[in-house]
Amino acid sequence: MGRLPAPREGESQTMRMDLRSIRTSGVAWVTAMMLAGIAPGFAAGAEAPVTITGAMPFTGPTATRVVIEFSRPVAHVAPDSGDGDRVIATLPGESVTLAPGVPTRLVVKDGVIDSLIIESREEGTRFTTYLHDTTAFAVFGLAAEGDKPYRLVIDVTRRGGEAALQQQYSALAARKKKDRVRIISVDAGHGGDDTGARGPRGVLEKNVTLGVARELVDRINQVAGLRGVLTRGGDYFIPLTERYRIAEKMKADLFVSVHCNSSRRRGRGNGTEVYFLSLKGADDQASKDLADTENAADKVGGVPPQSEDALVDILYDVKRTSALQQSQLLAEELLDQVSIGSNLESRGIKQAGFVVLKSVEFPSVLVETAFINNPTEARLLNSKAFQKQMASQLVAGLKNYFDKAGIALGDGDAAAGSAR
Repeated sequence: MGRLPAPREGESQTMRMDLRSIRTSGVAWVTAMMLAGIAPGFAAGAEAPVTITGAMPFTGPTATRVVIEFSRPVAHVAPDSGDGDRVIATLPGESVTLAPGVPTRLVVKDGVIDSLIIESREEGTRFTTYLHDTTAFAVFGLAAEGDKPYRLVIDVTRRGGEAALQQQYSALAARKKKDRVRIISVDAGHGGDDTGARGPRGVLEKNVTLGVARELVDRINQVAGLRGVLTRGGDYFIPLTERYRIAEKMKADLFVSVHCNSSRRRGRGNGTEVYFLSLKGADDQASKDLADTENAADKVGGVPPQSEDALVDILYDVKRTSALQQSQLLAEELLDQVSIGSNLESRGIKQAGFVVLKSVEFPSVLVETAFINNPTEARLLNSKAFQKQMASQLVAGLKNYFDKAGIALGDGDAAAGSAR
């Protein structure tokens, strides 16, 4: 995953609580609930028993996230953030059962988290997360969203991870001119507990997009003068704005975000379309719905809503206009090549307000490769052969874009890269 969530309103990111304050806050919380006439555990007896339906770790370059899923909302007691060698969260008065396959001891051992222990008794349930080192953590609950149930999230920072990542970005930017290459940031949509759209037989958008993105980077790095770099190199969550900021830090020349489309009715949608940013709203209702769905990724991942930046600087507006013009050309060239080289229907070039496309530093597009809820196209998307084919077509479109835009490519050798 990318980083710990931004502090909530009125909360400092450096706010920390030790284990003693955790116990104190827990007692205060339960006391307040009882004085208010609310029994801990959402009025036990009135609610159905709680089942833990899943417990999953997601390891990223700067942090590890553990997500615990519940059959219904629960009231947890834990610090919002802190520093320590363990994290304790409790459900006072709430005894739980574990669904088949959910362990009482979840072993992680990724250099950040050693393990999570789940202990359930009549008086309540306790979650103890043992950390590899003393480091920063955050704990928060996430309301059910779409097909996601209520979740308890524990984010733990990897010591030195952010500094190492920044060093990679700086090195990429510094070598760009020396190596005479154009950097293309390839963004695999979704990731971690944000699975994206689901297809038949367990096909997940987050896995398909990473597969296509990896193939695309491999093929970009076979072209002299181009270097492809992934924003997400594994199965972890990155906030939407952080994705294009990663590309900005490495001084990328282009940004290509890979996604899978999905219609509300199973099997009805088909084909490929490419989007670039619209500042005036979507082209049509379907495009607006799609943008709303993709933009909800931050909500699924627990990132607080952010206000839009005011477009007050004239130079900023001019820069954005230029980026949008080049984004349209890039979208056209990519779709032309995909349409020529596959049996997928071309759904055209479209515009919508995708958050991930909002940088003004480079042309940006979002490729909806195919419809994951269409059984025929889901089989294609899950196929390595199709992922390789899609990547080859997109590379052909990238080369055509540079040619049409009059941008010369150097003869430097590109090397495979993933900054995360």
